[in-house]
Amino acid sequence: MKCKFSSVVFSILLLAFAAGCLFDPREPDNPGGEEEECWTVPNTPKDAFLNLKCGFEASSNSSYERSLYDEEFIFNPRAQDSILLLNSLGYNVFADWTKAIEVDMLSSLKAFYVGKRFIQFGDEEMNFESENVDVKIAWFEGPYIIVLKENEAKIDTFSGKARFYIIQSTQGWVLRRWEDTDVNGNYPTSGWLRGTSRTTS
Repeated sequence: MKCKFSSVVFSILLLAFAAGCLFDPREPDNPGGEEEECWTVPNTPKDAFLNLKCGFEASSNSSYERSLYDEEFIFNPRAQDSILLLNSLGYNVFADWTKAIEVDMLSSLKAFYVGKRFIQFGDEEMNFESENVDVKIAWFEGPYIIVLKENEAKIDTFSGKARFYIIQSTQGWVLRRWEDTDVNGNYPTSGWLRGTSRTTS
């Protein structure tokens, strides 16, 4: 009986090996998770927007963080937004806005808006109203839209116009400066989003 059982097991193992279903190596996991799957090597200035979008919408921040200029990322709000938030909050929430503050702000957003997050730079095909790429620091100017979903009933939209300065660093093109320049419709701008998120982070 023991020999008969062993021969049955051996036959099953042979069939399994023949079918190639045992000990096949599985595909390795990406070390960065979902974010690495949409990382684009930033060989052109517009590639930086693809990576910012990826990192903004993903559950982690790495693609967004990697797409900010390490040495001197800056955010500049519209003057009107800066004054209104200064008056309502009692201090300048935009002072010394650095890469670290930007990433902390994004983490705060993701902790609050646990649903879907969406960001669009330019129009649906990433075209801008004006741009200059034939320089060391490229820039693009046009609209952006940010849609944040807390749950099925809570969706917030922020939009405006901005000038984005993209610089070539050691790892490719990255965002050096985001400067809000105007409103877009009746939506609050990214300055409002950043300012109020920084106070609650």
